[in-house]
Parts: sequence; structure tokens; C-alpha cells
Amino acid sequence: MLGIIRSERGTTLIATIILLFFVSHFLLSIKLWHDSLYMNYNSLEMYYERKVLQYLSNRVDETEHLIQEVELDE
Repeated sequence: MLGIIRSERGTTLIATIILLFFVSHFLLSIKLWHDSLYMNYNSLEMYYERKVLQYLSNRVDETEHLIQEVELDE
């Protein structure tokens, strides 16, 4: 086993494994960062959707109230 490590092929194998570890770690870090960023934007989107729906619901209620007042005046 030590003979393989001491040879040029063994050194290349070890360097390849170490490089693979660092590249995998880098790619995983980027993916986690992207997921975190996406969750932030997703939560902002849900917040604004709720606010818009609440605003539109209030506007519909106001409009219905005005329609009822007009119908009562007639």
C-alpha cells in the first residue's frame, strides 16, 4: 500500500481526492447560499401577496358597502 502512495500514480490519486473534496465543498456551499437566498425572496413574495390580498379584500368590502348605500338611497 505504501508503495502505491509513494509512486507518481499514488500522489496523483491523493491530490485528486483532496481536490475533489474541496470542489465538492465549494459547490455545496454555493447551493446552500442559493437555497438561503431563494427562501428569503420566497418569504418576501408571500408577505407581499398577503398584503395585496388584504388590501384588495378591504377594497371589495368598501365597494360592497358603497353599493349597499346607493341601493338604500334609491
